[in-house]
Amino acid sequence: MKGKQLRLRRLLSKGRTVIVPFDHPVYYGPLPGVEDPGKLVRDVASTEADGVLLTLATLDRVAGDLGRLGTVARLDGTHTRLGSHLVEIDRVSSVEYAVSSGADACVLNVYVGADNERELLRKLGTTAEECDRWGLPLIGEMIPIAALARHYGSLEKVSEDVLAEQIALAARVGAELGADLIKTNYTGSPGTFRRVVEGATVPVLVAGGPCGDSIADLLRTVEACMAAGAVGICMGRNVWQRANRREVLSALCRIVHDKARAEEVMIRE
Repeated sequence: MKGKQLRLRRLLSKGRTVIVPFDHPVYYGPLPGVEDPGKLVRDVASTEADGVLLTLATLDRVAGDLGRLGTVARLDGTHTRLGSHLVEIDRVSSVEYAVSSGADACVLNVYVGADNERELLRKLGTTAEECDRWGLPLIGEMIPIAALARHYGSLEKVSEDVLAEQIALAARVGAELGADLIKTNYTGSPGTFRRVVEGATVPVLVAGGPCGDSIADLLRTVEACMAAGAVGICMGRNVWQRANRREVLSALCRIVHDKARAEEVMIRE
């Protein structure tokens, strides 16, 4: 456990964390905003953000740009937007390789409620065992089936009660199978999300999803998430697909780290 604690210090040095993921090209290819990974990492490092989430191949290429940033390594990724099996996402990298590459943590996707749920849960459980052996913290990205469509850009919606119930279930399952932190979706209100956080038993990070909301709505949502007990955010497209991404990220850091209100850090679109 000491290895995990030491590695988490960089990501949670302030007790809360802001992580910027840009592992999206594994699924989407070269999205606008991530054409130059090195420049993106330098932009993130110029703010008070704590870390980035990326593939191990990209980690090797941007190592010189990281500065003080912590790193979370994506270990799975076996489907793309051209494929027909969205939920079939197997491991492509090992825990040992992540440790040898200098990663501070690793992450896996688990789609709870999918037809191949048992394979995904087995992936999480066996990886958690390896992470314990190597002292590498594991983030379970637990996305329930009700939230999956929106996560990948669809406007399909379900009721908040159904969404909250599924997110709470997914978060707790991730903890029960060995995840040290949970990354999952916001339920839509502080009250329902607080139940997710309280039932998870491990710290919860909030995922971002597509860049669709206004900056004002994004900042207010993050304020609500933190008020509900989240330990931090893990948001990519909502940051790097904006023209003023450093300003947006700096504002998010003030809300997460300094407990600023959204209205206090509001910036222009």
